[in-house]
Formats: sequence, C-alpha cells, structure tokens
Amino acid sequence: MIKLIVSDMDGTLLNTNHEFPKDFMRLFKALQQREITFCVASGRQYTSLLQFFAPIKEQMSFIAQNGTLLMRNDKVLYENTLSPYHLQRILSVVKPSSQVAVGLYSRAHTYLFPTTPYAESQVRIYNTSVIKVSDLSEVPEPISQVSLYDPINARTNTLPTLSVLAQEGLTITLSGTHWIDITNAGANKGEALVALQKALEITPEQTMAFGDHLNDIQMMRQASFSYAMKNAEEEVKAVANYITEKDNNENGVLKTIDKKLNLNLFS
Repeated sequence: MIKLIVSDMDGTLLNTNHEFPKDFMRLFKALQQREITFCVASGRQYTSLLQFFAPIKEQMSFIAQNGTLLMRNDKVLYENTLSPYHLQRILSVVKPSSQVAVGLYSRAHTYLFPTTPYAESQVRIYNTSVIKVSDLSEVPEPISQVSLYDPINARTNTLPTLSVLAQEGLTITLSGTHWIDITNAGANKGEALVALQKALEITPEQTMAFGDHLNDIQMMRQASFSYAMKNAEEEVKAVANYITEKDNNENGVLKTIDKKLNLNLFS
C-alpha cells in the first residue's frame, strides 16, 4: 500500500516550458483523501518550490536543493551544509567567470557570482531569490549546494574539470544538460528521502518516486515503486523499477499515479 509519493520537478512533474500541470490539485485532493503524503524533490531552492505549492505547503513535504534540505510544515527536518573550506575549494577550482554561472544555495537565497545576462536569466528560472555577489565574504549564511550553469554542455565541457573535488569529500552531480550541482558527499535526494521516511514511519515498499535525471538515481533506490520518466536519461531508466508510459509533456506523473492507484481521474 503506497503511503508516500515523491516527484522531481523539472523534466518530471513540469513540462519542458517549466509549467505546472493544471490537474495537479485534483490529484492532490484525491491523495489527501487516501492519506497519502506527497513530496516534491528538486534541485531548486525551497523558496522557488513554494511558488508552485504555497496553498498546500502545510500538507506536503519538500526535498529541496538536491536533498541538502528537507522541509515539512515549514520546519527543517534535515539539512546538510558545506564547510567554509569546501566552499573555498570549489570556487578555487571553478573560478567564477562569464563562461560558467556559479550560484551558492542557502535555505532562502541563491548567491550568484558575476555572469552573462543570459546565464543569469537561466538561474532565475529555478530560483526566486537571487542575490548578486562578487566575493564569498558577501555570503552571510550557511550554503548547502553550489550549482553551475554551463551554456555549452555540462557533461562534456565542465564536468571533466571537477574530478579533483570528488576526491575531497564532495559529490558532483549532473542535474540537467547544462547543470552541475556540488554538495557534501552523501548529500542527495535519496538521503533526504530516507530522513523523511523515518520521520513519517514509512518504508521504501510504501513509497513511489518519479525522476528523469542523474540527481534522481539515489532517490529511486529508496522506493520500491520507482518510475523513470519516458523522457528520462538512460542511466535513470536502468536504476528505476518502472518507466512511465507518458513523458513530462503528457502529464506522465499524474497519469501514472492515477492508473496505479485506480483513481480514475483522467480516464
């Protein structure tokens, strides 16, 4: 019996235009009636997620910033922040420049180093509170994730230059064609999901999860009903136990839940 449903956002619940499914609230109401918890799990900052779910934020859970922050009832259940040393090391390797946008994620803000107007606009798609800085000394709060936007290709252009960081207790994760996220080793959506399952006393066998990119793999491993989107990366499909019949532009998440739980909302 499914008691918890967890979904990634971009490329999964949202379509390619980053639009929210118009029928989601119908589905959410049906899940509430069955006492099934819904959780969103995203690389986005927490405040960015709230713009989609503000009316129901107290009835669901949030895994934000690639699992470095877990929020429920506006309270922190789990947080994993980077040390000042690791922040310095990341910036010494990445060297913020106009070629690659560098954003530092706190619980409420994204601190963005100088970059091009286009790259900044891409960062703002996923972050509602962006503060421009020129130096790490201008960042006054703990940082849980560093995100890089590569306008060329993150996998082939930037990723090879970051291997030294993986040897220093950091996790380097591809989270999109142009995105790389850097967190502490062990900080990922899967670890945050484990923390949520423990808090709710829910098992992996009672959990359904949806994702499309490499930053969803650890989350998939914590759910018996793990679904890679039809449009997912091949590495994700290889880990997931199921693949959706519809992609993110066809409301694949909603229709899969509807069919699996026999809700008959979209038939």
